[in-house]
Amino acid sequence: MTPPSNTLTRVTPADATLLDNLWQFYELESSFWSGEDIDANGRFSSLSGFLGRLGDPDAFDWAYLIRQQGEVAGLLLVGHQNLRDGTIQRTILEFGDLYVLPKYRHQGIATEVIRQTILASDHPWLVCVFRDDQRALDFWHRAFQRLPFSTVRQVVPPDVPEFIEFVVNDVAQPV
Repeated sequence: MTPPSNTLTRVTPADATLLDNLWQFYELESSFWSGEDIDANGRFSSLSGFLGRLGDPDAFDWAYLIRQQGEVAGLLLVGHQNLRDGTIQRTILEFGDLYVLPKYRHQGIATEVIRQTILASDHPWLVCVFRDDQRALDFWHRAFQRLPFSTVRQVVPPDVPEFIEFVVNDVAQPV
């Protein structure tokens, strides 16, 4: 299979409305297992705090649009997280929320995003998956088996009980 022709472009303040709308689709699909309700305005939780930091040169998290042959196909949120590593607290990159629009699924786009981020990096990454999101857990378990991660280890116990957390591509002591 030929790798998909997709690109990641960092979200700018001009993309704030687009990112917020994509987030609503993500939250809609997640509501099946999360049980989240809409607010009085008919919207799911907002990225307002995140959107307010777009363009901040000292931002600690970033958003990317995933484009497939120029068309918006999804989003990726990446950030820095504090991780307990034994008795040491350290900051690690987190591969946060990944969302691919239904039209673009099953085309290898999510795998290519992982290749362009985690696998193209020299740094360890934290991958957090909601415990109740079985589709995402299945995806990551398959990815851990078929992609060339140098290491994969589960964080036990996770920092947030709602998550199953993995540290990948890390040569540090096990968590």
